[in-house]
Amino acid sequence: MPFQAFIIDDDQSFKRIVEMRLKSFIPELSLTHFPNLASAREFFKSNKDAQIDLVILDQHLPDGQGIDFLNEGLLPDVAVLSMSSDNSPEIPGAALQAGAAYFLSKVNVSEPLFKPLVQGIIDRNRLQRELHKTKMNGVIVETVKTLVGTLRHEINNPLGAVLGAAYLLKTHQTASSEQKDAAELVESSGRRIKHVLDQLCQAISMEPVTKANQKVFHIPGDKPWGKE
Repeated sequence: MPFQAFIIDDDQSFKRIVEMRLKSFIPELSLTHFPNLASAREFFKSNKDAQIDLVILDQHLPDGQGIDFLNEGLLPDVAVLSMSSDNSPEIPGAALQAGAAYFLSKVNVSEPLFKPLVQGIIDRNRLQRELHKTKMNGVIVETVKTLVGTLRHEINNPLGAVLGAAYLLKTHQTASSEQKDAAELVESSGRRIKHVLDQLCQAISMEPVTKANQKVFHIPGDKPWGKE
């Protein structure tokens, strides 16, 4: 899959330098260029799920400041390299505070440090994404466990009453054979429901295992549900 890089800068010559530098160590490069914030804003609002490996953002554009663009929150979890020819001492700190991964003066784009810097930013961002994904998956699993536990509780209460009534009917002296058969069917079906709920709760409490490079949950084998 091509490396997706975006540059927001109105300087065409600088854009060509950046593209040349990136291609020197990223062969499969797909570079998208925005000459102003308006075009970049339109794209990122319409493509929230786009794969973005790197955004190089100038600080002084015809229609606004790069720092203000960062503060709009259109680039969450994106590796942003803030760049500028402006040597004002307050710019680097403001850019980092707004969400940029790093600030680099434009005069340094041709220096040897550009390559390891970009690679480091990208690697760190990918690691952060993986950590975030892992945390989100953990939250989802815990939510499912809670919901299944609640479901089990809500079903077991009325199910216990149903099974109790079926037992009383089945063992009552005046019950006909048809009533006893019906009670047996209700009791058997109730035990089956209880077994499925127990197996489900047992399955979601297990840790995933890796099989054929895929993480799966090993669900316990079935057992005769007609017997306790």
